Amino acid sequence: MALMLSLVLSLLKLGSGQWQVFGPDKAVQALVGEDAAFSCFLSPKTNAEAMEVRFFRGQLFSVVHLYRDGKDQPFMQMPQYQGRTKLVKDSIAEGRLSLRLENITALDAGLYGCWIGSQSSYYQEATWELQVSALGSVPLISIVGYVDRGIQLLCRSSDWFPWPIAKWKGPQGQDLSADSRTNTNMRGLFDVEISLTVQENAGSISCSMQHAHLSQEVESRVQIGDTFFQPISWHLATKVLGILCCGLFFGIVGLKIFFSKFQEAWAGDLFMVPAGTGSEMLPHPSCFSSSSPSLQGPRPKKVITLL
Repeated sequence: MALMLSLVLSLLKLGSGQWQVFGPDKAVQALVGEDAAFSCFLSPKTNAEAMEVRFFRGQLFSVVHLYRDGKDQPFMQMPQYQGRTKLVKDSIAEGRLSLRLENITALDAGLYGCWIGSQSSYYQEATWELQVSALGSVPLISIVGYVDRGIQLLCRSSDWFPWPIAKWKGPQGQDLSADSRTNTNMRGLFDVEISLTVQENAGSISCSMQHAHLSQEVESRVQIGDTFFQPISWHLATKVLGILCCGLFFGIVGLKIFFSKFQEAWAGDLFMVPAGTGSEMLPHPSCFSSSSPSLQGPRPKKVITLL
């Protein structure tokens, strides 16, 4: 009953205006950093030069681009769309328009619509979805360390939208259980990390990231050999550690002795009296102060001769 009522109302609205608005018949796909085009047209063909054409995001008053009174109205746009839209009006006389949205970002994804109204207060609208995609970086595999008698691997990949299907795969391509973590970066894209602990003789291990919409996959592979699990001789490790500790100890003692001798040389600043004048060690003359009479020795007496 409700479906019949909706159909009747649509037919009544169509009969009063004799045209309908059509937009994209399926979701519009766009890559981050590229442009997207939204087509909107009247059927049957009707001149839309004197009409109001409004492209909106989600709801009618969230204006992406507005055409009114025969010209664009950029001051009505939402701030995030200013300077990024261009309305192509080459076929507006036939009721066909196209909006170009430049430099797509992840935040642009969502529901859009085209609203067209005539001066007779008759209007129609059409809606569609914009799906934004970003293919992330090639996965980077690194070894975190030894955990529970195994090796922990970490796989990182960045700049995805939406988040990818992340998997570890074994030598035969079988899925391996893993822990994953997803973060959103400043560009609104997703950075993904997955970790895996492998045991000895794991063989070839791969990390794959598959895009949910584009059906594209990027993969990296690492070979886990027996050399990663070679046992360490604790006897040898103890010897090496003992040698390093002894070397460090004697190095510190040597530096301490050197600096002690160096300070004594600067503090004493002694010199040897030349042979023939005495073999005792005398303080350097610079140690005396010219302003201290007691350290200058006896002054020569003045001799007066009487005639």
